[in-house]
Amino acid sequence: MSTLPPLNTLRAFDAAARYGNISRAAESLHVTHGAVSKQIAGLEAYLGMPVFERTARGLVPTEAGALLAPIVAQALDSMADGIRRLKRGAGPATLTISVLPSFAAHWLIHRLPRFLDRHPGIDVRFFTTRRVVDLTREDVDVAIRYGRGDWLGVHAERFLEETLSPVCAPALLARHPGLTLAELPRHAIHSHHTDAANWRRWREASGLPEDEAPAVAVYDDTALAMQAVLGGQGIILGRSPLVADDLAAGRLVALSDVRITSDEANYLVCLERQRRRASVRAFRDWLIAEAGGA
Repeated sequence: MSTLPPLNTLRAFDAAARYGNISRAAESLHVTHGAVSKQIAGLEAYLGMPVFERTARGLVPTEAGALLAPIVAQALDSMADGIRRLKRGAGPATLTISVLPSFAAHWLIHRLPRFLDRHPGIDVRFFTTRRVVDLTREDVDVAIRYGRGDWLGVHAERFLEETLSPVCAPALLARHPGLTLAELPRHAIHSHHTDAANWRRWREASGLPEDEAPAVAVYDDTALAMQAVLGGQGIILGRSPLVADDLAAGRLVALSDVRITSDEANYLVCLERQRRRASVRAFRDWLIAEAGGA
């Protein structure tokens, strides 16, 4: 029977290969810098060859290290998946998804039954948060994030772009009959750090003069801002995927035909090594198909 190096040496090597830095690898494993260095040295002694070159910028895998890294990553992932299934009685595969509350409530939740019907062997669990989770340290498989796709250390795939246009509840129009385009920004509700700039872009696209009227309310969460708008408290530059159902149901009213393209989009994010997992691939393919019909 062939022998394998100690598991701790492989875990240390995997973390160091992912981060390219011993200190960050040690932090991710909750051990000391010296412990990681010792484990990597032990692996190199076992193999009889170096796996990293130490440079001023950090660790650079040698030819052997570059060959070994994906093998170790996949093996560790397989063991982790197997242990999770064993602890759960060898039940269905679990897919834990981090998602913004606003996207979950206004786009994902009512579509999810189609995924579950198609993949009954996948147990989906949601972790709704506005925080950008650390996929290397938290028990989350994939994340749906809204931004520019420039997050470090992860694979990010754009799946749903957005346009922005002003919307409000019928109740607000009832209180303000004859509301003009130029007056819309004066009733604006902001929910994002780029909302003020987006309103300026929308006014410019609409041919309206500049108007730096302050927002009537500012929320740090889009889901809360949407509830305020649905309650007739103001107008929001509606993100097209999040307002489509409410517009169709008459809960919201479109106030202009002018739409601007958002500088940000929705991304499916995971660690590079997680892309090969069957459950992650299945969710990715379904998500892209759903977005295509959004």
